[in-house]
Amino acid sequence: MAKLSYKVSYYVFYVCVALILVVLGMFYGVGYNNPMGEYNAPEHTETLIFLTYGMLAVTIIITLLGGLAKFASSFKDNPASALKSLIGLVLIIVLLVVAYNMGSDAPVTLADGTTYADVLWLKVTDMLIYSTYVLLGIAVLGTLVNLSGIFKK
Repeated sequence: MAKLSYKVSYYVFYVCVALILVVLGMFYGVGYNNPMGEYNAPEHTETLIFLTYGMLAVTIIITLLGGLAKFASSFKDNPASALKSLIGLVLIIVLLVVAYNMGSDAPVTLADGTTYADVLWLKVTDMLIYSTYVLLGIAVLGTLVNLSGIFKK
């Protein structure tokens, strides 16, 4: 079974790399349009953005399905251990809820002078920024604790 999963991941990796190279080639090599006077924008900017969104969505879906399958299989063997594995997910959800509630809903003036006042997306943006800071801090702290050797046996 491990050999099959290795082969699948091997081919998926190369398909993704080829797809990325094709889209980047289109982005840099096809040409430009001038939607705003003197500023140039590559013709395939949307293609690159959609590729990024698509790969992110596929990654999230596969990660959630894999985690759910792992939880279901471990729940059969050891329910207490499987429930403990949900602590990380619960903590992430708590972090996102707290960060969303901390987010500002004040309107933002954009570069062209218009005001953006959609409360949901303003708060979601702040939520993502705050949660990124917290998770980065936890990663740095974890790295420092690991390097200090406190938990070595």
